[in-house]
Order: sequence, then structure tokens, then C-alpha cells
Amino acid sequence: MLARPTQGRRSQGGAEGQLGLTLMMMMMMMMVVAVVAEAASVEEVESEESEEVLEEEEILEPLTSDLSRVSPLSSWLIFRRNSNKGDNRRTKGTRRTSKHGLPGPPGPPGPQGPRGPPGPTAPLLPQQQMVLQELQLRLKDMEGVCFQCDATPRVSTSFLGRLLQDVVVPRRSLLELQPFSQPLDSERSLQRGRSFNSSSGRFTAAVSGFYQLTASLLIESGDRVHARPRDSVRAAVCIESLCQSNLSVDSVVGVAAAGGTFSILLTGTLHLQAAEYVSVFVDNSSGSALSVLQDSLFSGILLGV
Repeated sequence: MLARPTQGRRSQGGAEGQLGLTLMMMMMMMMVVAVVAEAASVEEVESEESEEVLEEEEILEPLTSDLSRVSPLSSWLIFRRNSNKGDNRRTKGTRRTSKHGLPGPPGPPGPQGPRGPPGPTAPLLPQQQMVLQELQLRLKDMEGVCFQCDATPRVSTSFLGRLLQDVVVPRRSLLELQPFSQPLDSERSLQRGRSFNSSSGRFTAAVSGFYQLTASLLIESGDRVHARPRDSVRAAVCIESLCQSNLSVDSVVGVAAAGGTFSILLTGTLHLQAAEYVSVFVDNSSGSALSVLQDSLFSGILLGV
């Protein structure tokens, strides 16, 4: 009679033990879920490394002070903190992007720099030294020798003009001869420079120097009956049309002695300044008109400065 109540009590105690075990397992599952949720929240906070370190230090300081309160969360945080140290440290790429956009094309080259000092000269070969010494000796022997003294001088200025038509010179008058014709093809070689004006019959000096001037005039007397012994014709090459004051090349011929058609030849040297001009004048002091015939010549050449 006493054994039955004892069996009932044992069955009731086993049921209570199973219920406690079930409750324990449910609590452990809830703790695991809580740990996973907390770990996920920690990963979301990982965007900034500085904030992450501060949060871990704030959490680990109270946990590490008391080892009896170690929890799954603290273990996870300690593991994550130590996994990024030493050889296990992860390198994060820079997240900052350029503010200037894509690089542009290369610019133009800069200016050329200053020239550097000359390099060392290469030594001459023995043969080159001998040739150089021989050349220096020859140049020394030729000192004072004028290479151009025996050379033919080059004519830089010359002209030749022929009177274009007959020119009548009235009695007792002074007349400048003009115009002159252009040189013929056979006479172009005698033209050097363009200082002679054929229209005015004037030659203008391009440079100061000594000029050889020549005039060959063919003159015809109009009336021999009225010619007097003192009648004469004077021809002259004058500077700046001033035959009386400036030096000139002239010649005088008596009309009575010459009679008919005669010629006058003028030739001489004058020193002209640059831009001064010379021309031919005929002074008829006779009592009748004279004619200077066509093709009378006027020429000149620069002798030197």
C-alpha cells in the first residue's frame, strides 16, 4: 500500500526535469540569436574605422576588467580587433576621388634652355699638327703682301651718252646740252650704275671720289661771212651748273679760225662730292647761232675715292 505513492512522486519529478531542460535550451537559442543580431549591428557600424575602434574600446574596457563576465559578444569583438593586426592587417584602398576630373593632354614643350659650356677639344693628330705649323709659317712669310694690288680694279660707276638731236645755241648765250639718247646695245657694257639722267644730260655722283669726264662735241657754224677774229666758242663740263665759280673742264675754240664744221674735245678729272652733278655747257660768244650736232658724246668713269 505504501509503494504506490512513491512511484507517483518519481514520475512527477522526471517531468519537471524535462521541462527545465527544455527551458535551458530555449534560453541558449535566444542568446545565440542575440549574439548574431549584435554582430550584424557591429558590421553596419564598420563604415568609419575611427568610430569602430572607439566603440570596441568602450565595450572591451569593462569586459576585460572582469574575466568572470566574459560573454560571446566580447569574445567576438576581441577576435575582430586582433584579426586586423600584424601580418593579418588588411589594407584599404583610398576612397577619395580626384576633384579635377580626368587628366588632359600634355602641354607644349617649354623654351630651350641656355647652351652649356663647350666640351673639351679633341687633341690633334701628329699629321694635323704638322700641317697647322706649316700653314702658320707660310702666313708669317706672307705678311705685308697685298693680294689685290696686282689685281685689275673693278669699275663700279661709268656712263656714256650721245646727244639725241641737234641743239641750236643762239649767239652770245650759254646753253646746257640735253637731251641724250639711251645707250645702244653695243654700248651697254660701258654703263655701270644708274647715275646718268639722259633727259637732263646730268651725271650725279653716287659716292665722293675722282671722276674722269670727257665730252666730244661736233659744232657747225651758221654763217662764215659775219665771223670776226674775236668770236669764239667755249665748251665746259661744269659742277652744279656753276661754270664761273666752280672748277670745270673746258676748252675754247675760235670760230673764224675753225670755220664750217669743227669739233671740241674736253677731257679731265674732277673731284665730286656725293650727290653733286656735272653737265656740259656751250658758251657761244660769236655773232651768229651755232648748232651742236647729233651724236656728240658725253662720258665719265669713277677713278677712285
